[in-house]
Amino acid sequence: MQQVQPQEWRRFGFGGPPEPWDHDAQRDLDRLATSYFLDVLESHRSVLAAGPDDDARRRVVDLFATATRQKHEIDYTLRHWATPVERARVEDRLGSLMRIGMRLREIRESPSAGPGPAPLAPEPMPAA
Repeated sequence: MQQVQPQEWRRFGFGGPPEPWDHDAQRDLDRLATSYFLDVLESHRSVLAAGPDDDARRRVVDLFATATRQKHEIDYTLRHWATPVERARVEDRLGSLMRIGMRLREIRESPSAGPGPAPLAPEPMPAA
């Protein structure tokens, strides 16, 4: 293991020089990011198909644009060796993708998104 010299810190920042990804880390992170992004795509499609009002449509389009940008950033970072700072950024973007997917799912499943099935009445308890 080589020590990081001070002149390298100036070049790469305090995180140190780029290093290769751990075994299967690239594939695992890519699969996770892709699954989150597919959830975002499905929610985006179904919400826009339901014909939301202008405010909801604008919010959905903004969330989708942010998710697309962050997925591209993750993909680009996973192609090359990464510094510790870039690795932390990938984890941050992955968490953001997950939160965007959850927000879009909430919008998709909200009662104002469109007509849905009526809630079922609770069944009475049998007498003992």
